[in-house]
Amino acid sequence: MNANRRTMFLAAGGIAVILMFAIDTSYQSLIEQPSQRYEGQLNSVESKLRDANRSQITGRRLANQLDGFAERSLPYDPALARSSYQDWLLKLVEQHQMESASVDADTPRPIEVRSRTAKRKSNLIGHRIGFSLRARTTLDHLTDFLHGFHRSAQLHKIRSFSVTPLVNGNQLELNLAIETLSLDSTEREGNLSTLVRSEQTYPPRDNYNEFVSRNLFAKGFSKSLGQVRLNAITQNRAGQSEGWFAVGSPPRTQIVGQGESLELPLHTVQVKSFEEDRVALSVNEFDCWLSLGQSLGDVLGHPAPTPAPVETLQEVEEP
Repeated sequence: MNANRRTMFLAAGGIAVILMFAIDTSYQSLIEQPSQRYEGQLNSVESKLRDANRSQITGRRLANQLDGFAERSLPYDPALARSSYQDWLLKLVEQHQMESASVDADTPRPIEVRSRTAKRKSNLIGHRIGFSLRARTTLDHLTDFLHGFHRSAQLHKIRSFSVTPLVNGNQLELNLAIETLSLDSTEREGNLSTLVRSEQTYPPRDNYNEFVSRNLFAKGFSKSLGQVRLNAITQNRAGQSEGWFAVGSPPRTQIVGQGESLELPLHTVQVKSFEEDRVALSVNEFDCWLSLGQSLGDVLGHPAPTPAPVETLQEVEEP
């Protein structure tokens, strides 16, 4: 009897284990696994939604940028864009008095992007056009040219830049490689953009005067230009003003009138006008004022050594 009871208990326990296993299996297959699958699908959908939102925001930002690029782009017709920009560049060169200038234009190169809808297909969005500029100029005129180039808000940039000093550094041989973009999205067929950069986004031209006046390409600065000193302003018998300049070491006096130039081997220093105690000069085409007792080294940032004592003349009429 006891054996039968134990057998019944064991059988009941086995049946209970089988029932629990069956219930657990049913729970996992009917509830837990579908819940995990749905949760994974939900996470995937949420991730795709986040990606779509980010893409939408990025797309709007890129669309705004493309609208801005279209306003600045060269004309959508690549041939007209090529000729219009070449004319603009030549006018800029002429405006800043560059000599022996030539502008060559490359063949427009297409710009394509992959299509989102069709595989192995690309869409044309515009053209890239290169230009090369060669000219002879001075540092002052080159600075003016670069300032004017940067002021224009067209889609252009300088890819390479080289200058070779000539005539002791007073003249420069310039070589520029320029790249421009012509976009199909612009509405202009043949006219260039007239947009200019805000003056608050780049330094004014006057900020470069000190750099221009020092002219890093010129040779022999301390031995010639830095030692030019204004000792006196007088009037000759015709009543015309003249400047008395001490030049060189030991200093020798050169008397120069309005419109005349000092005799210097490496630089061009021309007298433009006179005031009571100062003279307006053009130094290598850079304009400055030189007061009595000052040297050009003081004015241009290259102080000259203290010269040997010389007699300082006051404003007197020449006998």
